[in-house]
Amino acid sequence: MKLKPLQDKIVVKPDTRVLSTVLIVENKEKDNMGTVIAVGPGKVINGRRQEMPVAVGDYVRFGTMGADEYLKYFEYFEDGERYLVMSWQDVCFAQENPHV
Repeated sequence: MKLKPLQDKIVVKPDTRVLSTVLIVENKEKDNMGTVIAVGPGKVINGRRQEMPVAVGDYVRFGTMGADEYLKYFEYFEDGERYLVMSWQDVCFAQENPHV
Protein backbone atom coordinates (compact mmCIF):
# COMPACT_ATOMS: atom_id res chain seq x y z
CA MET A 1 0.00 0.00 0.00
CA LYS A 2 1.32 3.41 -0.96
CA LEU A 3 -0.76 5.28 1.61
CA LYS A 4 0.96 6.01 4.93
CA PRO A 5 -1.39 7.40 7.60
CA LEU A 6 -0.15 10.26 9.77
CA GLN A 7 -0.91 11.26 13.35
CA ASP A 8 -3.96 9.38 14.70
CA LYS A 9 -5.25 8.18 11.32
CA ILE A 10 -5.84 4.55 10.35
CA VAL A 11 -6.65 2.80 7.07
CA VAL A 12 -9.43 0.19 7.12
CA LYS A 13 -10.35 -2.35 4.44
CA PRO A 14 -14.15 -2.52 4.78
CA ASP A 15 -15.94 -5.86 4.73
CA THR A 16 -17.47 -6.79 1.41
CA ARG A 17 -21.11 -7.55 1.97
CA VAL A 18 -22.62 -10.45 0.10
CA LEU A 19 -26.15 -9.67 -1.00
CA SER A 20 -28.80 -12.25 -1.78
CA THR A 21 -28.78 -13.69 -5.28
CA VAL A 22 -32.32 -15.04 -4.91
CA LEU A 23 -34.04 -11.84 -3.87
CA ILE A 24 -33.41 -8.38 -5.23
CA VAL A 25 -32.16 -6.50 -2.22
CA GLU A 26 -31.65 -2.76 -2.03
CA ASN A 27 -28.85 -2.31 0.48
CA LYS A 28 -28.75 1.19 1.94
CA GLU A 29 -26.52 0.27 4.87
CA LYS A 30 -23.19 2.01 5.13
CA ASP A 31 -19.91 0.23 5.82
CA ASN A 32 -19.34 -0.14 9.54
CA MET A 33 -16.87 -3.03 9.95
CA GLY A 34 -13.48 -3.87 8.52
CA THR A 35 -9.86 -4.82 9.08
CA VAL A 36 -7.17 -2.29 9.97
CA ILE A 37 -4.55 -2.25 7.19
CA ALA A 38 -2.30 0.63 8.33
CA VAL A 39 -1.88 2.71 11.49
CA GLY A 40 -0.31 6.14 11.95
CA PRO A 41 2.21 6.81 14.72
CA GLY A 42 -0.23 8.72 16.96
CA LYS A 43 -0.61 12.39 17.85
CA VAL A 44 2.01 14.29 19.78
CA ILE A 45 0.46 16.06 22.78
CA ASN A 46 2.60 18.03 25.23
CA GLY A 47 5.75 16.61 23.66
CA ARG A 48 4.70 12.98 24.09
CA ARG A 49 3.35 10.71 21.40
CA GLN A 50 0.05 9.06 22.27
CA GLU A 51 -0.05 5.29 21.89
CA MET A 52 -2.44 4.01 19.23
CA PRO A 53 -5.10 1.70 20.73
CA VAL A 54 -5.61 -0.19 17.45
CA ALA A 55 -3.07 -2.22 15.47
CA VAL A 56 -2.73 -3.62 11.97
CA GLY A 57 -4.90 -6.71 11.66
CA ASP A 58 -7.52 -5.63 14.23
CA TYR A 59 -11.12 -6.18 13.15
CA VAL A 60 -13.05 -3.01 14.05
CA ARG A 61 -16.53 -1.57 14.03
CA PHE A 62 -16.70 2.14 13.31
CA GLY A 63 -19.21 4.93 12.92
CA THR A 64 -20.78 5.70 9.57
CA MET A 65 -21.14 8.89 7.60
CA GLY A 66 -24.58 10.37 7.69
CA ALA A 67 -26.37 13.69 7.82
CA ASP A 68 -26.84 13.50 11.58
CA GLU A 69 -23.64 11.72 12.52
CA TYR A 70 -20.35 13.28 13.52
CA LEU A 71 -18.03 10.39 12.64
CA LYS A 72 -16.37 10.95 9.28
CA TYR A 73 -14.06 9.00 7.01
CA PHE A 74 -13.09 9.24 3.39
CA GLU A 75 -12.63 6.65 0.69
CA TYR A 76 -9.28 5.87 -0.89
CA PHE A 77 -8.84 3.64 -3.95
CA GLU A 78 -5.61 1.83 -4.83
CA ASP A 79 -5.24 -0.89 -7.46
CA GLY A 80 -9.01 -1.28 -7.68
CA GLU A 81 -9.33 -1.86 -3.92
CA ARG A 82 -11.42 0.41 -1.69
CA TYR A 83 -10.09 1.60 1.67
CA LEU A 84 -11.41 3.98 4.32
CA VAL A 85 -9.18 6.52 6.07
CA MET A 86 -10.35 7.70 9.48
CA SER A 87 -9.20 8.70 12.94
CA TRP A 88 -8.84 5.83 15.40
CA GLN A 89 -11.32 7.79 17.54
CA ASP A 90 -14.03 6.91 15.01
CA VAL A 91 -13.63 3.24 15.97
CA CYS A 92 -16.32 2.05 18.36
CA PHE A 93 -14.61 -1.23 19.32
CA ALA A 94 -12.27 -3.95 18.12
CA GLN A 95 -13.28 -7.59 18.14
CA GLU A 96 -11.92 -10.98 17.15
CA ASN A 97 -11.80 -11.26 13.37
CA PRO A 98 -14.51 -13.73 12.26
CA HIS A 99 -12.78 -14.27 8.90
CA VAL A 100 -9.63 -15.87 10.32
